[in-house]
Amino acid sequence: MKKLSIVRLIPNIVTFISLTLGLTSIKFAIDNKWEISVSLIVFASFLDNIDGKLARLFKSNSNFGIELDSLSDFLSFGIAPALIVFFWTLDGSINNSWAYVIFYAICSSSRLAKFNISSHEEDTKNIQLKFFQGISTPAAAGLVLLPMMIFFRFEIDFFINPILTAIVLICSAILMNTNIPTYSFKVLKIEKRIIPIVIIFFAGFLSLLITDFWLAMILFISFYYLSIPIAYFHSKKLE
Repeated sequence: MKKLSIVRLIPNIVTFISLTLGLTSIKFAIDNKWEISVSLIVFASFLDNIDGKLARLFKSNSNFGIELDSLSDFLSFGIAPALIVFFWTLDGSINNSWAYVIFYAICSSSRLAKFNISSHEEDTKNIQLKFFQGISTPAAAGLVLLPMMIFFRFEIDFFINPILTAIVLICSAILMNTNIPTYSFKVLKIEKRIIPIVIIFFAGFLSLLITDFWLAMILFISFYYLSIPIAYFHSKKLE
């Protein structure tokens, strides 16, 4: 019987931790511990970003890992963020508020199903590795939770508005299922001449993350969405 190295299980363990964080974030939302709840989604997205890289590093890619990652993403980024904002501001504030949660969840599951199909295709083009079609579920979760982060940092009451929450949920759900190219960051090559600049930016972001967590996350998510027009024109040049 072939033995399985514990090292090869690390990517799946990371995925299970990400799933656990997503599930636990719902518990903290129910308890009205909003900042902890949103923080757990942020940490889950970080783990989601590295589990695939760990799988490639340890040469432990498998269909099981792909399916597990998808299920974890659905819970942590397709269900949890919608429930968090539902408890935060939607519940009882506007008519048919639960419908927005359902719509977001359905769009998330559709996005992940399409991604799984493309993951199993062997003739994946290089351009498909560089770009997603539509925003990913973690990116959608970031947009959904962005008004909460802005409120945590600046305490502006406008961002507690249930109408704003509903609009953001709908827009995030739709963006997941568009054909708009967005950077996947799976294949990230940095030219030697700009490495010092990248190091300076990374050090600055890390410093801000430690000293002003919510401002760092607001800027990170904002820059990601500002990169979408750049990704669009970049992908057109590569076609």
